[in-house]
Amino acid sequence: MSEAETKQIVGQCVEITEKNGWTSFSVDVGTQYPVRLSTKVAAIIEQGRAIGADVGVWTFKESQGNENPNKPGTYYMNRYLDKAEPATGTTFAESPGPGTAGTASGTPVPTPHHEPIAPADKERTILRQTCLKVAGTLFTAKGNVETVGDGQRDNVSELLAAADRMERWVMRDIDEVPF
Repeated sequence: MSEAETKQIVGQCVEITEKNGWTSFSVDVGTQYPVRLSTKVAAIIEQGRAIGADVGVWTFKESQGNENPNKPGTYYMNRYLDKAEPATGTTFAESPGPGTAGTASGTPVPTPHHEPIAPADKERTILRQTCLKVAGTLFTAKGNVETVGDGQRDNVSELLAAADRMERWVMRDIDEVPF
């Protein structure tokens, strides 16, 4: 086991689970999987719940846990929540490193300029990204470049129209897709 290292992340809590006296907060930091932080301390649990779906600064201790029997040679990571507070422009975030939650960098946390994506809307966002990728692949294979002018549509407009058509076909009950 390794020595515990204190870290911070900035993200939105997307799930709270309770099991065997532990409360776990799954924090979306923009990576493939959310970071799961656990605690048994009632005051810290209340701090996390008070943040709700807002963006927060989550301080935790990370240490190497027991060996993972499903992947020999690898170990679980224990992440114990120490503090949770709403994100502001004066707090400091940690910059993510490869495969880790990050280390202190002293970079101010930016105030979000838009609302975070609600967990229920993530599936729709993934669908839109997929439609855009497929439309981009189709236009790359097309191989010609159109110019803008004389009422002619450019490639970006054509690509967005194709992605819009694909999303409408998948969803089937949408009147207008705001791309």
